[in-house]
Amino acid sequence: MKGPGIKDYLELLTDRKNEALMNGLDYIDINSKELHSVISKEFATMPTCCQAMYKKMLDGDEIIQRPKGETGFGSHLTIRYYLQDMETRNPYFEPKKRGRPMKSEDDKMQAKRMKQGLSAADLIAICTVWLEERGWNVESVNGKLIALKDDQKWMIDIHGMKRGRKQSVPAKMSDILRQMEEGNIRYSMAMNDSISYRRQWNQIPHVVKEKLNVSVILADRKGNIQEY
Repeated sequence: MKGPGIKDYLELLTDRKNEALMNGLDYIDINSKELHSVISKEFATMPTCCQAMYKKMLDGDEIIQRPKGETGFGSHLTIRYYLQDMETRNPYFEPKKRGRPMKSEDDKMQAKRMKQGLSAADLIAICTVWLEERGWNVESVNGKLIALKDDQKWMIDIHGMKRGRKQSVPAKMSDILRQMEEGNIRYSMAMNDSISYRRQWNQIPHVVKEKLNVSVILADRKGNIQEY
């Protein structure tokens, strides 16, 4: 089932701004975590939420708090939208032009990375935001994530895109088996979403995954995440 799209966020942002204007306010502060909780409780669409918030900015609006990391997406994004002269003010960010303009070398490299999939650093950043939104305290240690909440511990192996032969899901799981500790610990593998990885994961008997308390976290290039 597909989650909410950018239009859903844009409509709510427009409604929020118009309502605040009718109430006589000069500006309104909107936070991505709160907006995401209204539109997308069941889906990880935080990147789409943040894209909509940036898209609604006009000249003079302010980014009060930026997200952690370098993606520009996350639950800390807070924007102050000023409500006067909204019809006459230009967009804060220049709209994308139609057609295919010449790309810089940096743009070409970015497009290549996006085509290849998320790197380990990308997965760490996206998964950290996703976990923090669910109340986990997260620490990155040697390419892994350790998340704590109350008396629970969650260890996540990160498997980003890299050169060479791809490691199979059973092989990735064997890495987890070698590092399992005593106690009530939850284990996961975070990797790029693909049909092949989904098929390999489904071929592992459910009873094995349940007894080992192991799940897989799949992330796509847009930053959407699902846990299985």
